[in-house]
Parts: sequence; structure tokens; C-alpha cells
Amino acid sequence: MNLTLDDNANDINYKEILDHLECPIYVTDANGVTRYVNLAYLAENPIVDRDKLIGRSVGDIIQEGKYFNQAITMRVLHEQREAIEVLSHHLLPDKSAFVSGRPIYDAKRSVKNVVSIMYVDSFFQRLNRHFDYPLRPLSSFVRPPIIGSAPLAASMPPVPLIGASEAMTTLKRLIMKVAPIDASVLITGESGTGKDVVATLLQQLSPRRDKPFVKINCAAIPANLLESELFGYEKGAFTGALARGKPGVFEQANGGTLFLDEIGDMPWEAQSKLLRVLQDKVVQRVGGMGTLQLDVRIIAATNADLQGQIRKGTFRKDLYYRLNLIPMQTPPLRQRRDDIPLLLDFYSRQFDKHYRRIIRFDDAGVARLAAYDWPGNVRELRNFLEYMYVCQDDNYVDMATINSWLRQNDVEPVPEAQPPVNMPAEDALLGWCRAQLRAGATLKTMLAQVESDVLRLAQAQHKTTYAIADRLGVAQPTVVRKLQAHGIGANRGAVGAVDLT
Repeated sequence: MNLTLDDNANDINYKEILDHLECPIYVTDANGVTRYVNLAYLAENPIVDRDKLIGRSVGDIIQEGKYFNQAITMRVLHEQREAIEVLSHHLLPDKSAFVSGRPIYDAKRSVKNVVSIMYVDSFFQRLNRHFDYPLRPLSSFVRPPIIGSAPLAASMPPVPLIGASEAMTTLKRLIMKVAPIDASVLITGESGTGKDVVATLLQQLSPRRDKPFVKINCAAIPANLLESELFGYEKGAFTGALARGKPGVFEQANGGTLFLDEIGDMPWEAQSKLLRVLQDKVVQRVGGMGTLQLDVRIIAATNADLQGQIRKGTFRKDLYYRLNLIPMQTPPLRQRRDDIPLLLDFYSRQFDKHYRRIIRFDDAGVARLAAYDWPGNVRELRNFLEYMYVCQDDNYVDMATINSWLRQNDVEPVPEAQPPVNMPAEDALLGWCRAQLRAGATLKTMLAQVESDVLRLAQAQHKTTYAIADRLGVAQPTVVRKLQAHGIGANRGAVGAVDLT
């Protein structure tokens, strides 16, 4: 008996079964027209929706290049037999998989369907965790493309934007929509969330991918040098200038993309000149007379609250709206905890090769790491993992080691704090400071008040001065001295501790 996806013999719903399989599955008919994709496939390819594929020819989808640029289905239909390949997704560089394509024949031995099954990295990582299965990055199996035969996007260097959470899926879809156009993009997000990765991915997926991509960190350049770095200078423009002059980053990026990182730290005067360049699309070197016509796409990034800076008068509103044509926000790790296991797997594969060893966590350890806020976000998580590769003796990291590292690096979450005794609510802190200044309070008295409130709060949470010292990152004698100085009572308790109960 030949079963199809629409058969429900014996009340078995085959589509429902396929949707519950962990391996991604893609089904076409004999003409290569997509008939079915299961939920696991959609989870591995978050940039597409099911209705964007169903009813469309795989050949047309490949030619469009929007969702994928290669498929084993075409090889199976061409050769009329089973095939297996290792394929990498050209738009989601972190996605590689073993793909098995199998034909389904009709009674005349003609192919009527092609079923493609993907075996992704997470499948082999699960084998490794449970059976110590040896790991090898799937990307190492990918055949190098023949020069001149593969689409340009297929040869792009990989840029990892790891995550399958709703927040990351939304971000990836936005990148796909925005990358092909020349509109300015402003990327905001906390430190370590991957703003530079998003900027690089925007450039690599754009028509300017072969043109210059110039990055400048506005916070790393002294204010008196930023203008010459941005716009360049002519010879003799100022003391210390190069005799031949120097092109600025706008000139260097002409025809391509300019990434202005930490734009929120740009001085006011430089903001004004940057605005004029963006409006007029011409640049003039410092000390020069002529101008250069510009064709540059601008991508800016910051971890600062630019709207707050606008209210304070430290960032120009007109520049903000010029840069913020298309806003993007990189979510902090605490808002996408489900991505932490994926990040651990990704960076583990990198460090396996670099350090020639394996470090792994059991399920409880991964869950423990996923429960933390990681104030340094992905950068901090990566540093933690690399530390384990360098300093951990055993291949498997136990819970005690994880807890020890988290305590030492002050990333372990503490119970939600009660409001301080005298300190105002957080949203009124600025008003409290203003009121203190109007009343004539000095910095010393204001800091003393804050210190007293912090000590009282710590006293309410911890039983000993040693625990308070460990939590606040100071020496225990310092805690005792400050408690006495602020008149916060403490009775001598057990040996080696001060009882605060």
C-alpha cells in the first residue's frame, strides 16, 4: 500500500507525526514543487514562513535567492536516485546540516515525491552529550565552491548571529528586509549584544558586499582628532599632520558602507558636521577647499539612550532622525535565555578546534547558566566559556565550578531588593539629587547617605559582615568600620563572623 501525506489510514495523522519529529523535513513533488515542510524545518530556518514555500518550485526559490540558494532536491530529481550532501545556508551562516534526499517512486518506478531530511548540529551535539559522540563541525564537510559557479552570497565569510528565540527570529527577518536597501540603520542595544555582528551581516547581505566596509569607534578617538578621522585632512592642516594628508573614513568607505560605532559618544561639534555631510552627501577635508561627492551607506550603533541624551542636550535631534531611518535593537541575553544553549554549542565548536580539547556541560549546568542575567551579554558568556577551556582540568564542568565562577565574577542574581531605608525610588533618584543640590548638600554628604542606605540593605539580606563584604566586593574590616561610622549596630557573634540578626 502506498501512503501519501494526505492519507489518514487507521486514524493516523501523518502530517502531525512529521511535525513532531526533531529532524527538519522538506517534501516536493516530481516537479520540485514544495508540498510540505515540518515544524522542525521552520525552526531551523526562522527567516521563512511555511506559506512562503508551499506550492513554489524549489528551482524558483533558489533563483530568487531570498530563502536558500541550494537544495538537494534538484540533485535527486536530476539523478533519479538518493543523494546526501552537507549544505550551508547562505543567509544564515550559522546553519549547516547533513541533508539526505530520498525519492519516493510510483508503481512505474517514476519519482513522484522527494523527501529531504536534515541532520543539524544540535542532533550531533545531543549525541555527544549522551554518548560522548565525537564532534566535528559540519562546516568542515562543506565542499569548497568552484570559482565562478556559485552565487556571490555563497562565498561570503560566515557571520554568527546565533539564536532561534522569537526576539532573534524577528531581528533576522528585519535584517533580511533591510540589507538590500541603502537606508541608514541605527542599531541600539546593551554592550555585548552583537551590534557589530548585525552591522557586518547587513553589509554582507547588501549589494555593496564587494565594496569597502569601514568601521570607526567614535568613543575610542579623542574629540580633537575625531573630525580629521571622519573627514580627512590636507597636508599642513594642523601641527603633526602627515605631509601627504590623509583621507577620512567617509572617503575610504565611498561606494560602500560606513559603520559608526558608539555614535552616542560623538562630540556635539562633530555631530553638526556629520549631519551636514549626511544631508549634502559631500565631504570636505580639514584644511581643504574642494569637496568629494559621496555614495556611502551609514550604519550607526550605540548602547546609549540617545533620546535621553537629546533631552539633556548632548545629542542632536536632527542627527538622530537622520540616522534612525530604520531602527534595530539587539536583545540582551536575559531576554532570550533559550538561545544560551545554542550559543554554548556554537562557541564550544570554535574552542574545540582552537584549544584542541572538549569542554561540555550537563543539562543541569546548561539550565543553571541559562538562569543568569549575563550583564555582559554574549561577550561575557563567550569569555566565561573560553575561561573554562583554558583553566578547567576536566572535560565536563560540574555545578560547583559553575557556581564558583559566577560568584567570583559577580553575575549571580540576588533576591529582589527591598527599597532602601532612606533612598528614594529609582525613578525619583535624579529628582532627589537635584533637591539635595538645591539644599546645599555636598557630594560627600550625598555619597554618605547612599553608602548608609546600601549598608542597611545589605545588612537586611546577609547575616554576617563577611557575607556583606563578599556581596559588596570589599574587605570585611572595611564593612565593620563603615557600619560603625554610620551607627549601624552589630553584635559580635560566632568566631570569624559578626552576627547581624
